[in-house]
Amino acid sequence: MKHLFSKLVALTLLVSIFACSDEDSSNSPKLSVNFNTVVAPFDAVAESKTMTTTSAVATGSFLFSDGFITLSALEYEAETENDSTSVEFELEGAVRIDFATGIPSPDIRSINIPTGTYQAVEVEVELYDETDEPSVVINGTYTAPDAEMHPVRFEFNSGETFEVEREGTVVIAEGQSALAEITFDPSVWFAGVTDEIMLGANKNAEGVIVISETQNTEIFNIVADGLDLATDFEFSN
Repeated sequence: MKHLFSKLVALTLLVSIFACSDEDSSNSPKLSVNFNTVVAPFDAVAESKTMTTTSAVATGSFLFSDGFITLSALEYEAETENDSTSVEFELEGAVRIDFATGIPSPDIRSINIPTGTYQAVEVEVELYDETDEPSVVINGTYTAPDAEMHPVRFEFNSGETFEVEREGTVVIAEGQSALAEITFDPSVWFAGVTDEIMLGANKNAEGVIVISETQNTEIFNIVADGLDLATDFEFSN
């Protein structure tokens, strides 16, 4: 499934050029990468055939509060006019983002980049897939319409990459920085999941509803289908 990572994340990528504060001791331009994780509760989908215009329908809700997203690489590339000069930065090695806080380890939120005037700038991230362990795991709860709570774990494993490119003049000077903001929002991933489907989900031996490519695959496939609309890209300066 090509570019499935781009479907997985509810992603807003904003790259802008802004002046650093006077308190910044270095004039070297930096690429600031912010990972925003949405941990607010959201409603499940009520079955439309059960809804009426005269009565409200109780719905369940999801809350994902912790977990991790593991990246294997983050790349920054900038090209001058006519591709005469290419500047590349590549960070190799596993980086784990704490879903509860959005903080990566090791910390890659500030990366030095070279000055220059470029005609194309690209930022790319890749999910870690060196083992059979999932690269994305988020834990939470599903609260049914009757208020009963069920533990939920969402798992995803893929080595796909996501990239966004800005074409057009981008000037990166001393004392300036580029900002890349990536948002992971499960409410968009699960937008098509109904209470009826969740109440029919299977639990593992520990009583957890695991949603993965091998467990509760119907739910997993619904999430994957909904992820086609989960990505919004913005690249401005």
